[in-house]
Amino acid sequence: MRKFTKLAAITFAVCSLFVFANCFDLGETKKSDNENVLALVAVAGLNPIAGNYNYYNGTTDYAGGTYTAPGNEIVGTYNISLSLIAQTMFDATYGNSYLYGDIQEIDTNKKVIYVRFRGDSSFSQGNYSWYRWTVKDGKTYVCPDLSGVSSQTTLASAKADDLDYYSDPSDINAGCGLNSGFDPAPWSRLESQN
Repeated sequence: MRKFTKLAAITFAVCSLFVFANCFDLGETKKSDNENVLALVAVAGLNPIAGNYNYYNGTTDYAGGTYTAPGNEIVGTYNISLSLIAQTMFDATYGNSYLYGDIQEIDTNKKVIYVRFRGDSSFSQGNYSWYRWTVKDGKTYVCPDLSGVSSQTTLASAKADDLDYYSDPSDINAGCGLNSGFDPAPWSRLESQN
């Protein structure tokens, strides 16, 4: 039994290293988008914000604004895996909007996920974007890119955005969408769907 346990541990370690190595661009090699590899990476826990969430505007005491609901009202959902960010934005007046971003890259140092929106998204189909996250007072917050997604037609263009120019993690209630042409918005507070 001890031999089997040791063999299983070695096999797991080798598979983990293989999956980990495939997460990085190693020169001219093409990154794998194989769903099996993505599933293994998900099992390895390489997306620190994976989960199914309701989301709210800003902090729990955020008062709301002209176009934003207060922080105690659910405004949508996020379903985040290793391969997809599915965002639903509730709107009783005009109908819900949906964004489906196939994850292209996760940078845990910068706390950003780069995506390419699928054709079944309500807008920005085929364009690239980013979702930045931060943790404050034990809560996870996300700021979606509002910097001109329509002009980001490559992953490189999305990665060229200055995250600090467009989002400020120190101002949860007004630090998202800075300098984007929109009024600064609150970060989205993620609360697990139980």
